[in-house]
Amino acid sequence: MKVLVVNAGSTSVKFKLYDMADQSVVAEGNCQRVGLKDSEIKYVDTAGKKFLFTEDLANHNAAFAKIMALLTDGETKVIGSIGEIDAVGHRVSMGGPKYVKTVFADESVLAEADALSDITPLHNPPQVNAIRACKEVFGDAIPMTVGFDTAFHQTMPETSYIYPIPYEYYEKYHVRRFGFHGLSYQFVTDRYAELTGNPLDNHCMVVCHLGGGASATAIKNGKSMDNTFGFGTGQGLLCGSRAGSFDHVAVGYIMSKTGMTYEEAEEMLHKQSGLLGISGISSDEREIEDAAAQGNKRAQLALDVMAQQVKKYIGAYAFEMGGLDTLVFTGGIGENSDIMRAMVCDGLEAFGIRMDKGLNVEKNRSEANISAADSTVDVWIIPTNEELVIAQDTVKLIAAAGK
Repeated sequence: MKVLVVNAGSTSVKFKLYDMADQSVVAEGNCQRVGLKDSEIKYVDTAGKKFLFTEDLANHNAAFAKIMALLTDGETKVIGSIGEIDAVGHRVSMGGPKYVKTVFADESVLAEADALSDITPLHNPPQVNAIRACKEVFGDAIPMTVGFDTAFHQTMPETSYIYPIPYEYYEKYHVRRFGFHGLSYQFVTDRYAELTGNPLDNHCMVVCHLGGGASATAIKNGKSMDNTFGFGTGQGLLCGSRAGSFDHVAVGYIMSKTGMTYEEAEEMLHKQSGLLGISGISSDEREIEDAAAQGNKRAQLALDVMAQQVKKYIGAYAFEMGGLDTLVFTGGIGENSDIMRAMVCDGLEAFGIRMDKGLNVEKNRSEANISAADSTVDVWIIPTNEELVIAQDTVKLIAAAGK
């Protein structure tokens, strides 16, 4: 069974084609600058050969047509025809409290996802539009599913998701914590259980998804208990260019001093803050680590702030769950930065978290247990694979429906 997994943005369409017989990637790519001139299409075939194309893709329909041509024609061909694709799985950011698992992408689901667009205006609208565009290209015969990034976190108790604001805003407008990066957390949780053979019941885990977007999740008995993201992706850990949590009074103060509009303040908090805002250099941790190594104090401060924030959430979640058995690092920074992992774990030895410093460097960018021999908490690197979760869920859903 072959499953195409799609993750669309307002001007991009990322895709992976899986052969679910062995869960291998047949081909993958990314159409960027969709709707703009000189769209860029990156493509990698089964053998790992890389291609780069530039052409105008007027909309998501054009992007899907291009993807189909890449998969079925010429030197990039990996399948005989579009008919070899058995299903398409899509990623959508916000599913609200209703959706707790992957579902078929019927019109009622798309309408409800569209209705949530005022919560995630940068994510749901292009993702829903992309699903509709994909349906136009494929037709109605092929099953399509939706995996929601919020679904994994709908096991959170009320005490974790209710905000301390007038309750009527929750009742009328659903203002609450939803949590994100759920597909990543689902993969890491399942993969940890597979790797270790440890049952997830009676187990307390903190997973740190650190990347351009950064978050942490408390996972007890295999279920999300709390997540640093909130109503949207503005709460919690500082990210590459997002501020994360800080005193909301400061926003109004900055606006009064600078004359910023609300929209300009949102732009500042989402695109000019975080690691970029502190360092003044970049939102890319690799560039900040290089600058810090050369003695740049603001770059070092940015790293120190991130490490301190991650430590605080690890401690808070351990107390919230009543214990901690496992700490997992994932995401672009979590998987690839031995420096940040070491900074986070430094000083946590008294709580049973002891990292093997040699393994931390040696196993960088790999899947590995990097705990010291005397650590009472398992410390792991587990590279995430959100697309594979969608593909696996799609296969399960189709099998259960008898399609």
